[in-house]
Amino acid sequence: MAEENDFPEIDRDGPELVYMVVAEHIAGRIERGDLKPGQRLPSELDLSEQYGVARMTIRRAMKELRERGLIRSVHGKGTYVQAPPASEAAVTDE
Repeated sequence: MAEENDFPEIDRDGPELVYMVVAEHIAGRIERGDLKPGQRLPSELDLSEQYGVARMTIRRAMKELRERGLIRSVHGKGTYVQAPPASEAAVTDE
């Protein structure tokens, strides 16, 4: 998904929630276009190894991204980057 040195430094003793650091990092990659609509994300296990966090932390980060409408999960297939909602695309056309 990302280069080895592209992952954020996670301060487990800092004020930020670890799952939010992960969610913000992935959201930023989606917004920059590093992750394209329809692209499949690595599994929770792979992401937990890449970020060096617990699988439950990744699961909570994925929930956050789903709630924002940035990703969607398909049971038995994986998690995919969503296309931006139509309302956002319409705003740029005006």
